Amino acid sequence: MAEEFKYSCNTASETLQWIHAIINFIAPYRYFLDAHVVNFFKDRLWEPVDKEWMDCLRKESVGNLLRIPSGVVQDHWPGSLKEFILTLRSLSLSREQADFQEFSGMHIASLNNVLAQGMNHKKKHEVEALSALVSLVAKQVGARTVVDVGAGQGYLAQVLAFDYQLSVIAIDACSHHGKITDARAERIRKHYAAKMRKNCSEQREFSVPKTVTCRVLSSDTLSALSNSPVENDHAGNQHLSQKCSVSQPSRLAEDILPSRSYSDSTLVIAGLHACGDLSVTMLRWVPYFILCSFLNLMRW
Repeated sequence: MAEEFKYSCNTASETLQWIHAIINFIAPYRYFLDAHVVNFFKDRLWEPVDKEWMDCLRKESVGNLLRIPSGVVQDHWPGSLKEFILTLRSLSLSREQADFQEFSGMHIASLNNVLAQGMNHKKKHEVEALSALVSLVAKQVGARTVVDVGAGQGYLAQVLAFDYQLSVIAIDACSHHGKITDARAERIRKHYAAKMRKNCSEQREFSVPKTVTCRVLSSDTLSALSNSPVENDHAGNQHLSQKCSVSQPSRLAEDILPSRSYSDSTLVIAGLHACGDLSVTMLRWVPYFILCSFLNLMRW
């Protein structure tokens, strides 16, 4: 049996090699991956599975079956089955914790109780790490705007705005999430304003995230959002004055992005736990979503 290949993300080319290897590996099984649970039974999707594999696995103990996702194989299994499982293991993404020291100039600050309100320990750790990295990348590329795609309740967007003083657009498909983000940001703004008054500090304007409810379907949508004028309502909150456009772009992102120099970048796009079809959509329209990513971070 061939020696297991070790993939890495040390360079862009190595990352692409890993991505293409995963794509090629799962391609023959699209019929299975795209099916709903009911289709598994209705269309008898187990029938295309190799009969030799089925006969072998039917006789295996539950313990051995449970070890398959970890890449554990048995000597008496068919060679093709062992090769399949070992290849699958080699393609699995690493679960090792990232070494933040690799990012020169990155400092992860602990969130105060006001910004961390509503977050569990895991969420707080993720927001602290990702916000620090987004801020670092924005500074390095001279980005003027950060777009938080799939912002949810605005945890990441608010930390970027209040702690790092970045201009942030928080996009989510759910209008309820947008209302929660606005209300939470207003509470945080009032807290900071009251704290400054108490300390007799110089009053300053706070950068409050701008919320948008829409589905991102193209890179043109993101560009249009970043360039949309901002209006203040009667309460002083900021809102985009234009509706979010979801029209298809005139050209694919692949045709546009290579012509942009690194210094021309005006957006940093981030997404914490992008769910549903969002990650797939971002990969389709913005090809550098993974190549320049960490915790779903992307520079455009």
